[in-house]
Amino acid sequence: MYNLKHNNYNKNPKNSTIYTPPAVSQFIFELLKDKVEKRGIIFAPCCGKGSLLKPWKKTGYGTWGNDKDKRLKKWLSPNEIVKNTLDFLTTELKDWKLLVKWKITLILCNPPFNGYKGKLGSEIWLDKIIELFGKEVPIVLFAPVGFCSNLTLESKRLEKFENGTYPPIASRITLPKNIFEGVIFHSEILIFNVKGLKAHYFLSKNYDF
Repeated sequence: MYNLKHNNYNKNPKNSTIYTPPAVSQFIFELLKDKVEKRGIIFAPCCGKGSLLKPWKKTGYGTWGNDKDKRLKKWLSPNEIVKNTLDFLTTELKDWKLLVKWKITLILCNPPFNGYKGKLGSEIWLDKIIELFGKEVPIVLFAPVGFCSNLTLESKRLEKFENGTYPPIASRITLPKNIFEGVIFHSEILIFNVKGLKAHYFLSKNYDF
């Protein structure tokens, strides 16, 4: 898995899209549904087929997501399909009437993990979310385990955790390495700015809340 000769994501990024399994989306919903304000918007950049938003939408929360993959027309409205999601967030999101009118109460982000010229996708997206929405917005971020557990003392990402650029991690969800279809990969979910959670959860066959 970590042998660069066989799996060098920086030099040979994988272009395949891997969507969030419904069981993972439901797990997150059950964990956070009583801890998130109902008046507001649950926002999912990189929303794919919208799996992360479905449990929230089904129970009456306001939701909105976007993605750049035009193959997702079956699941997304025209307004939700954009040329480049990161550019869209930077140039248009602040003027998006729906998100200006309603308070964003939770951001669900499962970004591509690779293909960012040496940086982890999770870092790129967390930086952008904090830039636009501040450090206090509740965030659910999917990330490789190495995002915050395999750092050197000189790591710039470690520095962001230590100097307060990133908010403290409220909780971590360890995912089985075969949870995503077609890949074997060590990943986890980091939760920021949500109170009342245990420090650590395992997503397993038997949910334990």
